[in-house]
Amino acid sequence: MAIDIAAGEGAAILSPINGKVTDRYIDQYGNPTLVLENKIYQVTLLHGDYSVNVGDSVKLGRRLAKKATGYTTDMFGQSCAGRNCGYHTHLNVFDKRVGTNVNPLDSDR
Repeated sequence: MAIDIAAGEGAAILSPINGKVTDRYIDQYGNPTLVLENKIYQVTLLHGDYSVNVGDSVKLGRRLAKKATGYTTDMFGQSCAGRNCGYHTHLNVFDKRVGTNVNPLDSDR
């Protein structure tokens, strides 16, 4: 229902849509979470050190965070807590028109 986008330490997290920040919180696992919305999509991003706040308007490609943080694991499923590994952004795209999550890599979107 979502994808993880791998990136090195300190990699920028960019907005995948034009929209507005509608929520920003820490989830039950300690992951910084950001929600962006427009008329078509609700996008949820995890693991960012976010520099935008609820109510901010964002343009496609705008920097939202300077690095990935939060609860992550390495390719063996072991926690990266206290280690330099697992840098990625979790991306979930919900299409309001069809009422379900969609594959963000689908070229038809």
